[in-house]
Amino acid sequence: MKKNVLIGILAVIAVAFAVLFLLASNDRGKLSEDNTSLAGQVTGLSQEKETLAGQKKELEEKLAQAEETAKAEKEEAVKAGEEKAAQLQAQLEEALKAKEEAEAARSEKPDGTANAVKAGSVDFAAAFPSWNPDSAALKELVSFVEAAVDESGAGYIPAADRIAVFDMDGTILCEKAPVYLDYCLTMYRVLDDPSVSFTEEERAAMQQVRDHAYSRGETFTPEGVNKDTLVATAFAGMTPAEFRAYVVDFIDRTEAVGFSGMTYGQSFFRPMLEVIHFLRDNGFDVWMVSASEREVVRAVVERLGFPFDHVIGTDVPYVASGNEGVPVDEDNMSQDEVMLLGAPLADVEVGKSGKPAAIVREIGKRPVLAFGNSSGDYSMLNYAEANPAYAGMGVLIVCDDTVREYGSEEKAAGFYAEAEKEEWTAVSMANDWATIYGDGVEKTGLPGAEEETEALPDAA
Repeated sequence: MKKNVLIGILAVIAVAFAVLFLLASNDRGKLSEDNTSLAGQVTGLSQEKETLAGQKKELEEKLAQAEETAKAEKEEAVKAGEEKAAQLQAQLEEALKAKEEAEAARSEKPDGTANAVKAGSVDFAAAFPSWNPDSAALKELVSFVEAAVDESGAGYIPAADRIAVFDMDGTILCEKAPVYLDYCLTMYRVLDDPSVSFTEEERAAMQQVRDHAYSRGETFTPEGVNKDTLVATAFAGMTPAEFRAYVVDFIDRTEAVGFSGMTYGQSFFRPMLEVIHFLRDNGFDVWMVSASEREVVRAVVERLGFPFDHVIGTDVPYVASGNEGVPVDEDNMSQDEVMLLGAPLADVEVGKSGKPAAIVREIGKRPVLAFGNSSGDYSMLNYAEANPAYAGMGVLIVCDDTVREYGSEEKAAGFYAEAEKEEWTAVSMANDWATIYGDGVEKTGLPGAEEETEALPDAA
């Protein structure tokens, strides 16, 4: 019996070991599967890590490349800006040098006696090479000057009262290329200058102005827009010095429309430059009086030796940089603010009857000589012609040349009639001037003259 019990116990033990063996085998299989799964996950994470590392490296390379590109572009922009600033500075320095030389020349002979002419002593060929030698108008002008400097004669005018005033556009400078210079400048600013942007409405309005100018040679004001907004607003926010530099850059590199061989900066009438030099040599105080914006005129005529304080023109309101909505006339300006151009042009334009009033305000004396070319100058010519203290003289430049210039015989006839009525001296571009702009300059015709223009209204 004991033997049987022992066998039973052994059998139970054997069964228990079998069960344990089976359980252990199952656990080892499960662990193996788990290990395999974990090994796969580790491999996947390792691959993902390598992928992320590659992406990070690629992003770092792109970032470095972008930084290098941005740095290069910045350096290029800075260099371009420095070159432009240097160019404008050089132009300003050249203009200032010309101004200083002109002022020095005047200071050496303030009363004009050094070069004062005597009756019959003028060498016309040397003093006026651009005029026809038989010009009666030139001879009349020279006789007036000879009398003005002759202390023993009845026509003598003391140097302090020898004041001569000139209109600019059409009197000493080309007026139709194809229209007034300040319009040409503004057309470029709005339509062609890549450094500034304007609204579609502003560009569309200015395109109408250009189309009319290029086809008819006339100014044009689109509906709802006036000269105040067209000219002044385009340059608001510049300092006067920046604006003058902009004008100088434009006139010196831009060819006058309707001509070949001439920039706007070269479009002065040579015969009139000779007159200005002749007057200065004989002690005349020469002023520029124009309906164009004053800073435009200053920039244009400074090279002729006109000091800034001898330029009268239509003004824009000047504003301080810290309070651009209020003219400086109406607000105190602090020391850290700079003067900027505002808009629109002044309500009192220096044109037509406004010119004598501007002369009274800014010169304080009545001129004895006045030069103009249009109805806008009539009042100024009469103001000089009727000078009560001395014999005055008004000179009307008539654009009757249709070969070398954009003259009009019909308009010229009206000007000649007015000059005869008012007893002014009329100068014919066609007959009195041997040359207008000098050799190498030719009239080419307006670029849009053959285009259909019936849809455009008459110029305002």
